[in-house]
Amino acid sequence: MDFKSSGVAKGLPLGFLLTTIVLLAGCGRGRTDPQGDYIKMVKTARAENLPTIQELQFPGILEAEQEVKLAFRVAGPILKYHVKEGDFVSKGDLIVEMDPRDYELQLRAVETQVQQLQSEYQRIKELHERQSVADNDYEKMKAGKEQAEAKLKNVQDQLKDTQLRAPFSGYVTRVNYDNGELVDRGMPVASLMAGERFKVEIMVPAALYLQRAKITKIEGRQEDVPGETFSLELYADAKTANSSGLYTLYLACEGEAAAQLAPGMNLSVKVFVNTSDRPLVGIPAQALFERDGGSFVWVLRDSVVTARQVEVENLVHRGRARISSGLQAGEEVVTGGLNLLSEGEQVRVVPPRSESNIGNIL
Repeated sequence: MDFKSSGVAKGLPLGFLLTTIVLLAGCGRGRTDPQGDYIKMVKTARAENLPTIQELQFPGILEAEQEVKLAFRVAGPILKYHVKEGDFVSKGDLIVEMDPRDYELQLRAVETQVQQLQSEYQRIKELHERQSVADNDYEKMKAGKEQAEAKLKNVQDQLKDTQLRAPFSGYVTRVNYDNGELVDRGMPVASLMAGERFKVEIMVPAALYLQRAKITKIEGRQEDVPGETFSLELYADAKTANSSGLYTLYLACEGEAAAQLAPGMNLSVKVFVNTSDRPLVGIPAQALFERDGGSFVWVLRDSVVTARQVEVENLVHRGRARISSGLQAGEEVVTGGLNLLSEGEQVRVVPPRSESNIGNIL
């Protein structure tokens, strides 16, 4: 409308015209009652009950909790592998053995040397007790015997180390050599993966990390195992964030669930968190306004608005504020033009959109 050319605008102050435009823009198209008083129109929403258990979803990858590369502590040719890739072994089972011939020969030689030194030591000891041998000679003989005994213990250990046994129960994931091949000490000859328990790492924001003690349940799903959920257990967490500000939670998967899965599989991990000890209601975040340092909403009852203070939880989920007190489910709150309303003011609710109300102008 051209106010300059309209007869209505003649004689009206400019401030009055500007105020009228703001009211129309903020609260929607107003209407007048039978007495001719202007009534603002507002949009509203109803407070809804919110679950106190929040579900959050994160991606994860299944990994072996423990996987080690097995190596001999001595060098020599491989005599025989007692397992093949994919075999399950129990703790202490023989994995592979080295040809012990060289170490057996060395052991016999050292045993003979030790026996001779022990016999000579006993003779010198008796002479020393009769003060027929000098203290210095006796101490040299004693040191020589002890050195030979230490050498014998070392050779015995080397012979024992020609047999490589499983340090824990699990699956053989790799065999690196063939029978008869010569390997040096420390060279990995097989890999063993723990098969009773897997781990999953997920990266979570600080908000969840701070509430990790309130986690009630964690479960995982694998897309290739439809209809199945796998129970996960939180057993550790990282104390520092990564470069993206996320924290790592370490989850364990064991028992029957682990038997159906394998390392490298993707998991969709769902975390259930008890976000509040009190009942919560949800309203659109735009229904809130600040006054005197507190949070308020306009509650609509019998076409009249009343300001009411509410307590807001620190989380805002999907654009809806979580209210812990001051509001009950089912109550109606104003969601727009909040600063243009006054206490006890009568308003009209904007009708919902429908096929017969195109453009929401009725």
